[in-house]
Amino acid sequence: MSSAAWVRAYYLATPLFALVDWLGANVRAVGLAGHPEWRAGYYAVCTIAGLLVHFRPRSAAYVGLVESSTNVLLLVLAVFLPYFDAVASVASGGTAFGLPFTARFVVNFLLSGAVWVAIFQWQLLELRAGSGAGRPGE
Repeated sequence: MSSAAWVRAYYLATPLFALVDWLGANVRAVGLAGHPEWRAGYYAVCTIAGLLVHFRPRSAAYVGLVESSTNVLLLVLAVFLPYFDAVASVASGGTAFGLPFTARFVVNFLLSGAVWVAIFQWQLLELRAGSGAGRPGE
């Protein structure tokens, strides 16, 4: 399966990920766990990305790179923002509150992070190959 076909299939499977999320197993948008309206928007954008890649397969590397970069940013924010809030609360004389880092959160974070780092690196290679950069002898 070509990279464009794999990316297209992954994005077109977004409604299945949304269904699994709705059933309680958020494995694709863990960074948006506390924002169901944003998560729904994210799933809509990913479905549109799948349609874009379906009708314009050459856009797969760009679509995958932009979306994976956004997803990695959301994952990083999902880890650091609660941590910074807890530190700020203690620094201002408040009490520490429970961080959202449950075993389920960590598993979802690792799964989502691993998939998106792989896609990010894959798409960078695709973009470099398409531009001729990074080829041996050049």
